[in-house]
Amino acid sequence: MDQGTDIVKNVVELRESMKIFDQRLSQLKDTIRMVDQNNLDKYKEIKEALQGLMSDMSNNKTKLLEVEDAMDRLERQTEKFAKLQDIKVLDKYLEFIDPSRFLSKDDVIKIVDEYMNSKKWS
Repeated sequence: MDQGTDIVKNVVELRESMKIFDQRLSQLKDTIRMVDQNNLDKYKEIKEALQGLMSDMSNNKTKLLEVEDAMDRLERQTEKFAKLQDIKVLDKYLEFIDPSRFLSKDDVIKIVDEYMNSKKWS
């Protein structure tokens, strides 16, 4: 009987060890499930953040292209502006001619009044 009792005792111990092993295995499975779920949640968050950044970058790229286009248009328009040297030449001619020597302010007002009252204006 001693041998039978030892076998029963060993079977009981083995059964208890199996229960403990099953519990630990179940806990490990739960832990793995939680880790997997956390990883999926983090992956989704990162994916959404990256999509937002990509959208922002696309919008910024569009705005940058619009600014570059506006700068190009401004540059083309400034090419039509008079250069400082040309303005200085005109200024010297105006100083040389001095239109105020030919007509006074009163003369100009009189001419404008006459023109306004003439038949050509009506």
